[in-house]
Amino acid sequence: MNKVNFIKAGSIAAAIVASLCCIGPIVFVLLGIGSIGAFSAFESFRPYLIGITALLLGLAFYFTYRKRKIHCEDGACKTESAGTWNKVGVWLVTIFAIIALLFPYFELSPATAVHHSVVPSATALLNITGMDCKACAAGVEGMLVTIEGVNQAKVDFEKENAIIQFDPILVTPDVFVDRVNETGYRATITQIKKGE
Repeated sequence: MNKVNFIKAGSIAAAIVASLCCIGPIVFVLLGIGSIGAFSAFESFRPYLIGITALLLGLAFYFTYRKRKIHCEDGACKTESAGTWNKVGVWLVTIFAIIALLFPYFELSPATAVHHSVVPSATALLNITGMDCKACAAGVEGMLVTIEGVNQAKVDFEKENAIIQFDPILVTPDVFVDRVNETGYRATITQIKKGE
């Protein structure tokens, strides 16, 4: 692997790791795996990883666009920059890195699950702490809707809460608290409404 390709790969890796605290939970929900809160540990390294990404992208641009001397035998040497594919590659890597770095700011909300078997007969309001971004909320929401008896769930990152409509015959709100706590976040029941 040449120097420019190595730098491109490094900048993509740094951008992904910088946003892993938000990308990881979404991937885990899609795979049906728990412990999504473990990715929040990457949040404290995010500023450093963003800096590394910018530095590596800067190096990739430098090595791609710098003028190189072509060695020749007749003494009439010319200078050229990298080929078209290298230039396209560095721009594609830059776009991908920007998308990965901005991922925590995207408005993410999985399709709210509504099971059509029964009308919800109870609603629980949970307070959830420890979420770092909207992707964390989307991951928790995705996990909650997989619980048997949950008819609908909506997690709000800004309000740090979840509203869960459920069938009290099939599940109790304590299950929601336990499942959220298993992810690494902290949940408490703040309100339960019966008989909607």
